[in-house]
Amino acid sequence: MFETVTANNDSKTETQTLRDSYRDALMEFAALWGSSRPLKGDYPGFAFDRLPQEAQLPTYNSLAEWIEFFKMHSAEGRISDKQFLWRYLSIFRWKTHPDFFSLVDDDTSFEVHNLDGHQTYRSMSLMDCCSYTLDELVSIPWYELFTRDQSITDCDLKFQQSLAEGTLVHTDLDGVIATHQVSENFGFDKMVLTIKPLYLSPIYDMDGNVVGVISALKVLSSRSRRLEAKEEAFGGLALASS
Repeated sequence: MFETVTANNDSKTETQTLRDSYRDALMEFAALWGSSRPLKGDYPGFAFDRLPQEAQLPTYNSLAEWIEFFKMHSAEGRISDKQFLWRYLSIFRWKTHPDFFSLVDDDTSFEVHNLDGHQTYRSMSLMDCCSYTLDELVSIPWYELFTRDQSITDCDLKFQQSLAEGTLVHTDLDGVIATHQVSENFGFDKMVLTIKPLYLSPIYDMDGNVVGVISALKVLSSRSRRLEAKEEAFGGLALASS
């Protein structure tokens, strides 16, 4: 079990200990997932190292909590993303808009971001069509990882900011943000997803403070630009040799 890391007076020792603990957490997740996808097992570098020092400890602790939750609730077999999210919120005694779970079905995917835009939870269905490393997902804000029409990104950021500030309690995105494509900027497979946004909702702690935002969406299709380019190249070679 991962323990929460606390600060000490030796900055150099603290940084190395934290980095080692972070790497152990990544590899633990890779073993739990049991897949060769880059998201789960290939860590050529650490986006974590590029975080401001004051952000590294909260990022590690959030990752450790996510992994401990995943260990507890993945052993029994695959459950719906909706059930998984409900358990995730419950174990930390967090809550969301009271109508939220009645508005989504078992085919809905979810992302949870903290107030800095870093991912703290991702549906397994979204992991299946993502080629970022877990390190990149938790250490880089979502708006730097993915590209979509800028007007959509601006609208999404505006809504999420309003949720974080407490001026918006729940947003139905149907008819507000259209179905659109989202492209990975530098994921291994350069995945492109067609998604239908459904809802945005805040996450509250026990004191009623907003601690994050849930995005609910449907993934309609996914494809790999890397594989498409590879197939195109092989196709060209085949034509040239015929």
